[in-house]
Amino acid sequence: MFNTLDFAQEILAQEINPAALGLSSSNRQHLIAIVAYQHLADNWDEDGAIAPTHQTVLSALDIALLLTVTGQLIYHTSPGPVGEVMINLRNGGKSAELLAYPNGRNKFVRISPDEVPQQGPLTPESFRETLQWLNR
Repeated sequence: MFNTLDFAQEILAQEINPAALGLSSSNRQHLIAIVAYQHLADNWDEDGAIAPTHQTVLSALDIALLLTVTGQLIYHTSPGPVGEVMINLRNGGKSAELLAYPNGRNKFVRISPDEVPQQGPLTPESFRETLQWLNR
């Protein structure tokens, strides 16, 4: 089998039209950023942040690739202070954060001005529900 992270790094480094891969140029840039998070060192923010592990970056990349395949635009990605990788999605006033953590216990957070915020474990079911919630 092959390593998804190595494969993504190789493919995303090529100077090709993102549409040829079925990628929006926006999502392509976010995928490239997630791949680059593997090169961060502890204290990357000069405030004691823990660098994401290889497995955490791989998990975030898997989530971002699923989003890309479904046609969901990624608004923002960033590494976090405890080694997590956050993927932010937005639609109107709604925002969803999909968080990949080093321990593998990934989470979602849904925020809307019209509803009480929700959060919980990121599972295939909650992933689907979050995308449906965001896009209605």
